[in-house]
Amino acid sequence: DASQRRAVVEPAVPLAILAPAGSGKTRVLTRRIAWHCATEAIEPSHVLALTFTRKAAGELRARLRRLGVREGLTAGTFHAVALAQLRALHEHRGTSMPGLLDRKARILAPLIGAKRGPQLSLAITEVAGEIEWAQARLVGPAAYAEAATSVGRSPTMAVERVADVYRKYQDEKRKRHVIDFDDLVRLCAQALEGDTEFAATQRWRFRHLFVDEFQDVSRAQLRLLRSWLGERDDLCVVGDSDQAIYSFAGADPGYLTRFAEHFPGGTPVRL
Repeated sequence: DASQRRAVVEPAVPLAILAPAGSGKTRVLTRRIAWHCATEAIEPSHVLALTFTRKAAGELRARLRRLGVREGLTAGTFHAVALAQLRALHEHRGTSMPGLLDRKARILAPLIGAKRGPQLSLAITEVAGEIEWAQARLVGPAAYAEAATSVGRSPTMAVERVADVYRKYQDEKRKRHVIDFDDLVRLCAQALEGDTEFAATQRWRFRHLFVDEFQDVSRAQLRLLRSWLGERDDLCVVGDSDQAIYSFAGADPGYLTRFAEHFPGGTPVRL
């Protein structure tokens, strides 16, 4: 329809496509990428398309292949792309990449100190969730208790106790030379902000950024997205604030609803 066509061919960037349920959001996103590749406005090898699950990334790649975009394009989750870039950076520097911790429970269990059983499992799940929320919001252990209280989070364990476990968890990771999945986003952003050569390389490679389900972006992911962009504005996002499902984990749909505030000059298109 007319609104979908406008979203596909609109030349303005940054662009936010506001797509309510059933409006063909992913269809429009993939056709926008394919259209701009076909008209040679962008090159597939310089495209970075970001999603939130491996399944969604695979579907996006499959749709683009059917539309003729078969080679060069990078599509993946924030975490997967950050991991690949950090590995490349450590290889370039000749340094050792920290090990990737697959489960927080390995470290959290002895720090929480409860007896083994359902009570410990529940405590681990809850504290891990609080740590993930804090890292998504760029909140460190020292600021956790105040930040959690200010937004009404009420874990079973006292927030001061969660903050203490959070601090010890971070210390233990450093001792073991490991990082968790949440660290990937933060560390990649820090590397881009602090290493001009690394930033220039990644920004040369990824010149056109697309983000699906933008209503589920967290503060940490927004920081990484800004680090990939640098001073450029070639960004297109798609989302629906009514479909936000990760607010409990630190996502903020306000980055979509107030897109022009976060990306000055941003143009909204509603499907």
